[in-house]
Amino acid sequence: MNAREAAYNALVAILREGAYTSLALKKHIPSSFSIEDRHFVSLLLRTTLENLIRIDYALKGFIKSGRVHTSVRNILRLGACQLLFMDTQGYAAVNESVGLTKKIKPPLAGFVNAVLRALDKGKHHIEYPKGKDSESLSVNASYPEWICEKYISDFGWGFAKDLLTYKAPATTNVRMNTLKTDTASFLAEMHSLGFQTNEGSIPDAYAVSGLTDIENIDVFKEGRIAIQSQSAMRAVLAMDVKKGAKLLDCCAAPGGKSAYLASLTENETKITAWDIHEHRVDMMQKNFERLGVAHAMADIHDACEFEPALEKQFDVVLVDAPCSAMGLMAHHPDIRYTRKPEDIESLSHLQLEILSVSARYVKPGGTLAYMTCSINKEENENITDAFLSSSGVFAYSRPPETLYPHLCGSDGFYFAIMRRQ
Repeated sequence: MNAREAAYNALVAILREGAYTSLALKKHIPSSFSIEDRHFVSLLLRTTLENLIRIDYALKGFIKSGRVHTSVRNILRLGACQLLFMDTQGYAAVNESVGLTKKIKPPLAGFVNAVLRALDKGKHHIEYPKGKDSESLSVNASYPEWICEKYISDFGWGFAKDLLTYKAPATTNVRMNTLKTDTASFLAEMHSLGFQTNEGSIPDAYAVSGLTDIENIDVFKEGRIAIQSQSAMRAVLAMDVKKGAKLLDCCAAPGGKSAYLASLTENETKITAWDIHEHRVDMMQKNFERLGVAHAMADIHDACEFEPALEKQFDVVLVDAPCSAMGLMAHHPDIRYTRKPEDIESLSHLQLEILSVSARYVKPGGTLAYMTCSINKEENENITDAFLSSSGVFAYSRPPETLYPHLCGSDGFYFAIMRRQ
């Protein structure tokens, strides 16, 4: 298997099976690949996904047949990505695509050769749409048209255009774990490993370049770093949890926010962390152990089901609600193609139910935090406003905040901090 075949297999897994990009890469990149090949596969896959609709639009002008087999279409997409968005030599992109077709759909190798050669010759003469409408934005930003329509309606044309054309930096956001290291030691270790590490806008947050195969490096395995966005860290900081607090994290897996709270309070927080799936609870417990979280109990529990024995027992209750994750689309472009409009409505019902049940665990005077990695008002302010209007005993302790990727330079995120009267 070569790098382009690995990228093809990962692309098929994402578009046909709904796999996450990170898991598809992990599954389909052989362990024998060099660092250079791993980087190329990841770059080719992510660039293709980030520009998929624009690529399809470009290819359409050079495909004469009415129907193209899905396998061949995906080969054409990867080849076109190299011709349009990468510095691959034209002959190499075409020849490698033809070679891949001979392995997967041999009779159509000549077709792939003709289409990509024509694209390479005519790529500078493609006329992309230029209007201020959802169709033009869909092609130029490579987001499904329903998403473009929604955000133009929600935010206006200019904001929607800036939001959807934003390109996330090709870095990995990490949190330095102060339970296991300090700034000087951390920076020295990252430098010795050859990673370029840039300080973020909040304490302990860093953007790291060239960080691949993270699960196999000691700085991660031994818990000195955690993968965490600055947006998520900012939301946790806004909770202002004090040492000695008793915390319930209702939808906790993989446990990153609870682990950060343990770090902020120097392990002087007693944490109960729930998830509905046993394998995610096991993963969360392993993460707590890796990160040195001392007082955390991970357990299986459905956050929709009220536990009477725990009513009004916690100083802080965190609801990191199941959501569409559409705030992550710039950094995780696979989400663009797996979400549907009806997902938002079904999730909003679940989110309000979880929040209403979880609020009953908050002590008088205690804190209730609601978060999502979405920027959709239906999942965010509509939920917390509806909850507050019906609860009668909670109020915002600070204005809710939505973080937009193109403005904050990190993932899209919403958080609302409320207090029980």
